[in-house]
Formats: sequence, structure tokens, C-alpha cells
Amino acid sequence: MTHSGELIGLDIGGSTTRGVLFRGGQAVRHSRGPSANIQNVSPEAAAAALREVFRGLAAEPSVPVVAGAGGVDTPADAARLEGLIRSASGVPSAVPVTAVHDTRLILAAGGHTTGIAVIAGTGSVAWGIDCTGRERRAGGWGYLLGDEGSGYWLGRETVRAVLRANQREPGAAPDPFTRAVLLHTGVPSAVDLIAAFHDRPERSFWASLSRTVVECAANGDATALDLTHRAATELHSLVMTVAEHLDGPLPVVLGGGLARTVVGERLCELLTESDVPDVTVLDREPVLGTPVLARAVWG
Repeated sequence: MTHSGELIGLDIGGSTTRGVLFRGGQAVRHSRGPSANIQNVSPEAAAAALREVFRGLAAEPSVPVVAGAGGVDTPADAARLEGLIRSASGVPSAVPVTAVHDTRLILAAGGHTTGIAVIAGTGSVAWGIDCTGRERRAGGWGYLLGDEGSGYWLGRETVRAVLRANQREPGAAPDPFTRAVLLHTGVPSAVDLIAAFHDRPERSFWASLSRTVVECAANGDATALDLTHRAATELHSLVMTVAEHLDGPLPVVLGGGLARTVVGERLCELLTESDVPDVTVLDREPVLGTPVLARAVWG
């Protein structure tokens, strides 16, 4: 940290970039902007989003930065994001800027330096580290290859479920779940979802459909409950894949937009059935774990 004990934390998600200025380990200023994840947006759009967040933080260029983002899978990924942050913020080369996978923010926000973090947001991934320093990750391949149990996955599977139901009973009046999906997506009929899905490929739009699904599940809709339970099962598989390769037992920290929904509730049940001893559902933004993470990565 600087002589004033200042630190900037960034949580670069699939939909939003959150920034916090810390002083003496305490959050003193918050800022947010669009996604700066270069897996989702162009480098130009990412740089613009970062500039917006840094303007909101109004920090000196001498303040170190720790950023967590999806897609930081290799040293080259980290170096690319670190360079983008420097160019967007004006942080000089002598000031530390570190980019890590965003699961490390989740774990730190849960108060742990060892354990397993699972993100269930626009995308999904599980990552863990044990007391020996061994690391393991499962998932996080992006929406084209995986992201099972994520908001986008749940949105896509919902479209498929509606289309299958319409295929079984073409022309039938839509049930309440289908009506809710059509209302959210703004199309008049189930078959119109095909063109809508292909014509509007933005991940965030279809991930937002998961909110409608969890609301229907919370109201007891059978189709929505099945979809959310399937999502939880996929996330449970990611966690257990990580756990079996690390020295445990290890605590699990669950974060992301689906964490405090019926998906997260079902995942906690599955983890308890699997004898996971300590499960935390984050009730704070992951970026607030930045001071803990900074101590871990910088000593």
C-alpha cells in the first residue's frame, strides 16, 4: 500500500465493474461502471468502463490496485488486464497492479485465505487453494464451452425448456411459467424465442432471465424449481471436483448473483449432504475482500 495505507480493489464482472478505495483497510469510496471484462466487451469498451470507475474513486495514481476478473486464467491474461488497468487509470509502472481470477476475491471476502470459492453469476467457476498452496479450478470455460449453473446457463436452459414444452403441445395456451418468460424477453410466443435468442446474443440479457426463473421457483413453479435444482447440481459438481484434489476439509464460500436465491439454497443443501463442514453465502460484495487478498498476494 501507499504511505497513506490506500488500496484500490476492482471486481470486474460479466455485467458490472465495481471499484472500492480502501484507506487503512476500510472502504471509503465506491464506484461502479459497465463490464470491463475483455472476454465480454472490446478493449476500447473495457478501457472506457475502467476510466469511469477510476473517475468515481478519485484516487491518486500512486495507489496500488488489485483486480479480480473472470478469464484471468494464465500469466498472459493477468498481464494483459494489468496493462489495460494501467493505461486506463494512469497508474505508473512503479506502483503495484495485480490481476487475479475473481474467485480469489470471493474467498477473501469470506474471510479465508484457504478454501474453495464458487461463483454463480453471469458465468460460473469454482477455485480452491489448500494450506500447502496447491490450487485447483473447475469450470470457468465461458458460456460457449461451459459455465454450467450460471445465470446465462439458467437463461438458456429456460428457453430450451419453453421450446420443448411448446414442441410437445404446439398451439396450447402458455402456462404461467411460459408467460413469465415471454414477458421478460418481450416476444409474443414461444416459437419467437428461437429468433430472439439468435438475434440477441448478449450474455447479460439472457443471464438476466435467471431472475425470472428464481422468482417463479420461489413461488413453487415446478418447471422453475427443476431448472434451479439442476443449476445447483451443476455448481455442486464444480465444487466437489475441486475438493477432491485438495487437502481438506476446506470451507466453501459462495458468491455471485445466484448465491442468495433458491439456487444457492439448494447448493448449500447439497454441500451439507456431501459433509462440507463450513459453507458461507456471501452477504457482502466480493470486492470488499480486497485488503485480505492484497495481504495474501503481496505479503
